[in-house]
Amino acid sequence: MTTADKLNKRLDDLWAKFLPQMHSRIGTIQRAIDAWHDNTLSMYLRKEAADAAHKLAGSLGTFGLTPASDDAAEVERLLRAEFYSDEFRALLEQHFAQLKQAIDSRSGKP
Repeated sequence: MTTADKLNKRLDDLWAKFLPQMHSRIGTIQRAIDAWHDNTLSMYLRKEAADAAHKLAGSLGTFGLTPASDDAAEVERLLRAEFYSDEFRALLEQHFAQLKQAIDSRSGKP
């Protein structure tokens, strides 16, 4: 096994180890989006979701998923914004969908 193969294997092992945590963070962001739709988004959940997006942005970059990391950073920015609009919500949902798709693709989900 080459050094590159060993490194890829180690990254795959780390991905599998941290995948449940990433799914939990995705779930937190999804709850915030759902609450926004229902007009029940609390400041607490908004902050929790923004923090989850921030952590995803950092960890996804480590795994070479730079576009997904950028999407997570944009999700964080939109959740931390002081002003909300339908346009913000549409952007949030777009970046979230791309973020979720990247994680699912890396995990082997269709």
